[in-house]
Amino acid sequence: MKLPQFIHFTSMGIIGCVLSLDVAAHALWLEKEAGAIRLYFGEYAENLREPSPGRLDSIIEPKVTVVNAKGVEKPIEVRRENNYFAIPAGKEAQDGAVLVQALKQSIREPQGQIPSPTYRRFLYTRLGSGGNLPLDIQESGNTLRLTYLGKPVPKVEIVVIAPNGWEKHLQTDEKGEVTYSLLEPGLYVIEAKYEMHKPGEFEGKAYAVESHKITRSLYK
Repeated sequence: MKLPQFIHFTSMGIIGCVLSLDVAAHALWLEKEAGAIRLYFGEYAENLREPSPGRLDSIIEPKVTVVNAKGVEKPIEVRRENNYFAIPAGKEAQDGAVLVQALKQSIREPQGQIPSPTYRRFLYTRLGSGGNLPLDIQESGNTLRLTYLGKPVPKVEIVVIAPNGWEKHLQTDEKGEVTYSLLEPGLYVIEAKYEMHKPGEFEGKAYAVESHKITRSLYK
């Protein structure tokens, strides 16, 4: 009599874990479209762009900065559309870099029956070179370098997502670097995540782990 109950709770725990992993797989990324720049939230590899009303609304007050060719930074106001944030694409945005930080994400409680720590998520994305993000991906030739607060992050996975959704998984070396190549033309999204046990409190809710995720958009 107890066996079916055990299976039921185990299954529910697995389902909860899968749902949690699904949320964790989401990221921000930037695209150039017809002279405009758009900020998306979803999964580039799955061609999934979350809508508003919907999960796009979970991105709270994204901080967008444009860095021009001289390194001068300028904050930019964005506008929420039905499945993206519109970023005014002036010459500075087109010729320089666009940096995005989502620092006010709500604390997500653990889901399902399987115990797991409570996370606070920080999401970042960049298009172009210039400026700095807390967790950042820098490009030099065919080398990518992952840094956190300016220091290299070794032994962390970097995922290169091709325009057709194909993924190549790489691992940074002791210098926080990997080598890569882009094959077919189009937009590539480079993604990395760095987590640390750093308990804290946000909006009255305690968390145990900080999760930082960065993407970089590269066009070939």
